[in-house]
Amino acid sequence: MQYRRSVHALDAAPSMLSRIGTLFGGFPAIVFAFLSLVFGSALIAVNPPLRGPDEISHFLRIHSYSRGKILPIIEIDGRKGIFVERKLYDRLYFFKDSGEWFAIARNDGVRYGGIMAEYRRITGASGDEVDQGSLFAPFSGTEGYTPVAYAPYVLAEAIGRLLGLDLPELLFLMRFLGLVVFTAVAAYAIAVTPALKWGFVLIAMLPVSLYNRVVLSADGAALSCALLITALCLRAAYKPLDGRVWERSLWMTLCALAKQPQIVFVLLELMVGRLKEQPPRWRSLAIVALPGLVLSPLWVIGVSADVAAWRVRQGHNYPPEHFDPLWKLSYMWEHPFHFPRAAWIALRDWGAPLWPELIGILGWQDIPLQPWTYLVLTVLLLLMPLQRLPLDGATRARVAVVTGFAALSYVVVVYLIFFLTYTPLDSPHVLGVQGRYFVIVLPLTAIFLAALINVELPRGALALIGIAGSMIAGITSVDAVLRAHW
Repeated sequence: MQYRRSVHALDAAPSMLSRIGTLFGGFPAIVFAFLSLVFGSALIAVNPPLRGPDEISHFLRIHSYSRGKILPIIEIDGRKGIFVERKLYDRLYFFKDSGEWFAIARNDGVRYGGIMAEYRRITGASGDEVDQGSLFAPFSGTEGYTPVAYAPYVLAEAIGRLLGLDLPELLFLMRFLGLVVFTAVAAYAIAVTPALKWGFVLIAMLPVSLYNRVVLSADGAALSCALLITALCLRAAYKPLDGRVWERSLWMTLCALAKQPQIVFVLLELMVGRLKEQPPRWRSLAIVALPGLVLSPLWVIGVSADVAAWRVRQGHNYPPEHFDPLWKLSYMWEHPFHFPRAAWIALRDWGAPLWPELIGILGWQDIPLQPWTYLVLTVLLLLMPLQRLPLDGATRARVAVVTGFAALSYVVVVYLIFFLTYTPLDSPHVLGVQGRYFVIVLPLTAIFLAALINVELPRGALALIGIAGSMIAGITSVDAVLRAHW
């Protein structure tokens, strides 16, 4: 009898899981928004101030935008930045220095409870500080990011300034508003995409994606905009006459301005119609693609960003032209195999950490997840493209070609940018590339694979995989950050 009950329970388990998948299968955007806000809020609560990658640099650029300083015109010793009041400067660099010390001493039992207590003691003892002038704080590579990447943070800082919030509370408000806005954009992308909705959910809930939405960063805006323009272009491929050209134009422009490599997303507009129909489509193609193609390079020229090349030059006597993109391009013209070789060596010798970084290594890239998390999430990601696309053969082939080429182009452009601006000629490989930069192309890769494979999993399976993967990602991310800091 006991054996019979056990067999019955095992037989009922797949049916129960199928019912769960079927129950939530029709609400992917709502499920995503709920999970993102729940786990995102928990991450904000347990993540100490300025513990995100380069978060102090992002804060300073946001601070400059909130003060109306759009172009980084202040430069000292070759470094662009902004003058900030002494009170804010001291608080920022308290957490910067504490974070660097914590990274070294945390294995000796140091935790952020003591650091926050020390901060309260120092700021409480200082009382009402008198104005002591301003100090220069460098952007350290964030001067190249446009206001598009920081829009919710700029609004939050303006609100925080009106409310007179201290730095930790201000950071909390900025992070939370960023989480809400970028969650809303990603949820809209999930709602409008005609296929791979649960694939979009899982990609947007990966630890790296979730973490980038809850720290001050350009990556939250970059992924949200990339998800949305990918969804809109895929929908247009399904329905070429949907008439939403201006909506695609807006989000394509925002996507290209969120981060410079995302200019390659203009290629996605080629999914919309057959190649032989392209001449009559020049008007819509121009409306969608041209603003991003024009504004993104103009912004780079206007800000003359250095992409933090000073980090590489410190302690070395590299010629300045090694980090000048125009000089580097002329060098590439004369030595056409230098960049491909440097990129290949980077992938061959330094490519192994890229995938774990893409899934999520949090904090200052110093908080790994449990090892099994990477394996499980990788398997679930590989299952997500197993969905049949209801497209005719020619359209499906065009979607596969365009998304595959766009994904490959993005990878090449990322390596090219770091070669042009961050890698000295003496280096045998491209420097500075991190796996988290490539989560942007996971939606394109999923569509590419789905178009090639065109196989459907049982009903409800994708929803179940998406929910399970999102729960695993959220729980393990919060656990890792909590255990590391507190």
